[in-house]
Amino acid sequence: MKKIKLMPDYHCFPLWRIDDDICCNIDPYSLPISNILAEELIKWANEYDKTLNMNDPVNSGFENTEKEQAFIDKGNNLFKRLKHELRGQYTVVLKIIV
Repeated sequence: MKKIKLMPDYHCFPLWRIDDDICCNIDPYSLPISNILAEELIKWANEYDKTLNMNDPVNSGFENTEKEQAFIDKGNNLFKRLKHELRGQYTVVLKIIV
């Protein structure tokens, strides 16, 4: 079964296809999921992009722990929904590093 990782990264889609030696970024709209979920995944990725400090990337991150936790919670919710919509077609894993 194909494997997808839900993982935010700067200026990328938050989905990654992981198969043996292959790792590629996946547009959520290319998957057999609802447009609503695809749109929410894009919004989640955009939220992560806003944490990037272009002048000092080492100091990138969320403004406070509450916003960071809200982002993680949203990721966990998206993960559950993605697993549900892709059940039987993909194995979905989650990795959030903030």
